[in-house]
Amino acid sequence: MDTTQKQFPFHRHCEFCQTDCTSPGSSSAEYVHVTNVWNGRDGIEHAFKKLAKQTKLPIVWLWIDDGSVDGTAEEILRVEKEYPQFEVWLEKMPPKTKGNLNAIGRAYSAVMPRVIDRLDSLGIKYFTIQDVDTEPCPNYFARVIWLMDNDQTLGACSGTVIGEETAREAGMPMGGLKVIRWSIVREIKKYWDLSPDTFLNIRALKKGYKLKIWRIPVKQDTPAFGTTAKGMFYQGQLNYFIGRPFLGVFIRALRRVILRRYGTAMLQGYFFEHAKGTWRCDDSDVTSFYGHGKPWFWVIVNLIRTRGRYSD
Repeated sequence: MDTTQKQFPFHRHCEFCQTDCTSPGSSSAEYVHVTNVWNGRDGIEHAFKKLAKQTKLPIVWLWIDDGSVDGTAEEILRVEKEYPQFEVWLEKMPPKTKGNLNAIGRAYSAVMPRVIDRLDSLGIKYFTIQDVDTEPCPNYFARVIWLMDNDQTLGACSGTVIGEETAREAGMPMGGLKVIRWSIVREIKKYWDLSPDTFLNIRALKKGYKLKIWRIPVKQDTPAFGTTAKGMFYQGQLNYFIGRPFLGVFIRALRRVILRRYGTAMLQGYFFEHAKGTWRCDDSDVTSFYGHGKPWFWVIVNLIRTRGRYSD
């Protein structure tokens, strides 16, 4: 059943499609699809419906239940029976009554060692991530994988959330719909607790790969986290965690104030963590990426400027 145009005209927001959604070249590369969720019971069935529309399906759909207490795991097992096209693997973390955005990477560090050998045995080439509130165009994974097959310099890629193109100004592929080479993920022993999404981008760069953001459309039920006041508060926290100089953070926040993009919230997040002063990032890959050991002028310039890496 063709549902491409019945729900949303993705082709109007795509750099590859014109009058309708068109299929890219074929690829035999398999991928594992990963969804991390905490207390997301109400969104499970919708997530299955959205992924089922993809023209290229994953060989395995790995669900990481990050300690849900609302019946999320049970709902995943119930809904998967209605979608025999998916092989679902469910991994659970210990129950917790409160989510912790600053520790989401711990679930990846705990779960991936359990499944890495099994995934290796499947011969997968790519590792993809999708949040439950995102819906890509039907050819999304087929197209991104085809593009990466044909450009071996690309390590991690993503599309663009419709209407939120400015959120990609830093040139970092988004975690809500990222595609990354399995060879990069395979070597990771421990993830950055604070942001496994950013950590994957950093590891791709460290391995000598390029990052790419394509104008391949993604529809999101809620605003992208980085475009909200809460998201900018979190960015302020992150800037403190990784030891960025305050002058650079201040100038970047001021720019956002002028553009009315929650610059005040960024400063509030920075000072919130500064007041606690209890934790700093000690991962050398992360700190070196953000400029540890480099001249302060270089750090501030690279904090302030935008570095969009959209395709031409």
